[in-house]
Amino acid sequence: MAPPDAIVALTGVTRTYGRKTAVDRVDLTLSRGRILGLLGASGSGKSTLLRTIAGLESIDAGRIVIDGRLVSTAGRSAPPEARRVGMVFQDFALFPHLTVAQNVGFGLKGRPDRDVVVAGLLERLRLTDRQASFPHTLSGGEQQRVALARALARDPAVVLLDEPFSSLDGSLRAEVRDDLVQALRDSGASAIVVTHDAEDAMMMADDLALMDAGRVIQTGTPHDLYTHPTSVAAARLLGPLNLVSAQVRDGVATSSLGQKAAALPDGSTLMAVRPTDLNLTGPEQGLEARVVSVSFAGRYSVVRVQAGGDTLSLHLTGHTPVAGDVVGIAVNADRLLTLPR
Repeated sequence: MAPPDAIVALTGVTRTYGRKTAVDRVDLTLSRGRILGLLGASGSGKSTLLRTIAGLESIDAGRIVIDGRLVSTAGRSAPPEARRVGMVFQDFALFPHLTVAQNVGFGLKGRPDRDVVVAGLLERLRLTDRQASFPHTLSGGEQQRVALARALARDPAVVLLDEPFSSLDGSLRAEVRDDLVQALRDSGASAIVVTHDAEDAMMMADDLALMDAGRVIQTGTPHDLYTHPTSVAAARLLGPLNLVSAQVRDGVATSSLGQKAAALPDGSTLMAVRPTDLNLTGPEQGLEARVVSVSFAGRYSVVRVQAGGDTLSLHLTGHTPVAGDVVGIAVNADRLLTLPR
């Protein structure tokens, strides 16, 4: 049963294309006023799931409820315009021949309060001074805010955003993302954001749902999922990972990285640590390793080392060694993860 503050609730939602199952028995809820991120690799089913919520795809099993109203079952599907959803597309999909104000008010034709609604949205999203401008004269962040204002114009129960930053790179991507998140917060909107980028997902979302092969494999806050993934697939979705073999005995996992309590049966398992949770020490301290390569990545250097039979990656700032150096590896034991094979 969905929590009382759920604005969107999915139960057992399945979508197939012939023999291919794109979405597989998904249970998911979005609470009112929160931002939910759907994070997964290409082909994981996240965009298909978003399209079922929007009413652009039917479902083969399960049910979708939006703002207390059943909108999808296996035999019935309310059209998109009857679902109280607002869509923000990958390329913004603004009408190039219309001004900012005309774009925002496009879906409000015939409403007597159209001008009032548009003016209010333009003010809320800091676009009043751009209302007479055309889309090609706007920055990426301004175009994104116009697309969001248009989505909000019809007072949707939920705003759906499908890979909203896929066409943007570098500093512009970060600027537009921060701008969009602030606009969503200011509007008080409930939103679902689809992305394949872990940083975007963690920076934007209050809650995350990790998707793999059509299934939601873990849900929780970004911090909880990053620090306590329950599988290798979930851990990898949230960033680079070093994996080594480990053995569990009497509730303790042991590997070359150290020891960690593990609620796993005795036997073989995996131990993982992120590159940011490894540091260099002197060769007489920590885990002895030989530097294989050093690559500069801007904010940090990627240092690959060989430690026994394992190859590990470290993300280091400041002084870095050179290939061939013998070093010690210090492991942040609190950040070690034990994961089932």
